[in-house]
Amino acid sequence: MSKIKARFATRLPSRRMTLRGGILFAACAGLACSGQKSSGTTTDSAAGVAASSEEGTGSGHLRLTGGLTLDRDFLVDECQIAPPGAGLLSGYHMTAKDGDSTITMLSVVLKNYDKDGPYSPADKSAEAQVGEAMSTGVMGPLSLIVAPPNSPMPVGLMLKPASKLVINISGNGAKGDAQFSDLESPIGLADIDPQSTAPPHGKIVSGSVSWTCGKVDRLDAQMNDAVNGMFNKLVPKR
Repeated sequence: MSKIKARFATRLPSRRMTLRGGILFAACAGLACSGQKSSGTTTDSAAGVAASSEEGTGSGHLRLTGGLTLDRDFLVDECQIAPPGAGLLSGYHMTAKDGDSTITMLSVVLKNYDKDGPYSPADKSAEAQVGEAMSTGVMGPLSLIVAPPNSPMPVGLMLKPASKLVINISGNGAKGDAQFSDLESPIGLADIDPQSTAPPHGKIVSGSVSWTCGKVDRLDAQMNDAVNGMFNKLVPKR
């Protein structure tokens, strides 16, 4: 047990920095201007990206249309399931592998996941997303920041009240897909038309994400609670 705790202690700071970086980017740009791991479930990789079964790497595909267009494969760093709740690792987590210059951040987090099926956010307001970020470390079920070609900086896409998002998990957590429409980027100078009387808005984007996990790590309630307790000591809440 102590070895497992030590392993998570070394992983938590880097994961928290990744999450916090995404939260700060989205919040500032958009709103202010595993007891024990069980055996993993191994699946085939999605077409277009070779998965490493040795490291448990999976693969996926992101497609964006509308104000931003993108059609790109990505590697899945990890898929993890813990009992549902509000903790750092609670529910279902899928995270794209770091290092992709185009997909800066991509994660799916379903805190209420308890079985395969479709999931949609009940509250898509900015207040709900910021509140969830402050309490759980994620902006919502889908966190997405991309760096389109010829763009001076990454673009974060956020849920709006008019957005639609359905995330479907299958294969006992081994596969998933998300279908979304009317996500919006923060308003930039290029989005402001001085000649228009209509309120400015960011880029409106629709699309999909699909993924296949290399393996699915599972945390029981005891380990989930232990990790949450360790995290609260490492990064005290303000």
